[in-house]
Amino acid sequence: MVRNTFIATCAAGAFSAAAFAQDAAPAAAPAWDLKWSFNETAEIHTFKSGGSTLVGLNQNLSVDINNKFHIDLNVPVYTQDNNTTVSNINLGGMWDAIGGKNDTIGTWGLAVGGGIFIPVGSEYFRNATVDPYVNAVFNCDLWVLDFSQSAGFRFNGGESYITWLGAKTDSDILSFETDLSYAWNAFNFGLAFDQFYYVQSGEKQLFLGPVVNWNVSSDVDLNLGVAIPVYQDVVTPEANAVVTAGVGIKF
Repeated sequence: MVRNTFIATCAAGAFSAAAFAQDAAPAAAPAWDLKWSFNETAEIHTFKSGGSTLVGLNQNLSVDINNKFHIDLNVPVYTQDNNTTVSNINLGGMWDAIGGKNDTIGTWGLAVGGGIFIPVGSEYFRNATVDPYVNAVFNCDLWVLDFSQSAGFRFNGGESYITWLGAKTDSDILSFETDLSYAWNAFNFGLAFDQFYYVQSGEKQLFLGPVVNWNVSSDVDLNLGVAIPVYQDVVTPEANAVVTAGVGIKF
């Protein structure tokens, strides 16, 4: 949510007026208000027609610079076909650009951002070049439901490993994710619809599946998700299912 900050200043005249202004003015919000969180996520991608199963562990460190700017560093480790190594590092940021509240869609917000995939690890998983990307996320309230729609575009400078394919591609990637969820006590139950369009090759993948999040405490949450392909047109073995599970910790 977008939080508004207010900084009050007052020019001092007489001593009594300055003292009154000091007592009445709210404290100025700091330009830096660092809040850290760490997420560990395991993912399993299975494939049809003899495709090799991919297992991944994603270590994500996130920091809120203040109430509008956020930075994420993701370091994945993958294993497939007897290849186990750190893969491409994802460094990105988001800016909560605008937001508000009205009678139609309740509280809403729009965030925009971007980042880069940095090639590291063994040749099996490593990108050919640094891949930049841009993205945007819109969220709002729909009656008792939470709605979120994201869109992203990854510029592929050469062959890059894509977990949803379980293989490399030299195509740019246009992606969309639609999430609809319902909060009940400490749980959040949802449905996610993921779309991936590989621009140059014309391939595409569409996934649909349930997700659940459990807020164990104010600082710890657990999540689980399953994605089932509903449509695929790819030259590599088709995906069979994707299972993710993770834990998040706030500092």
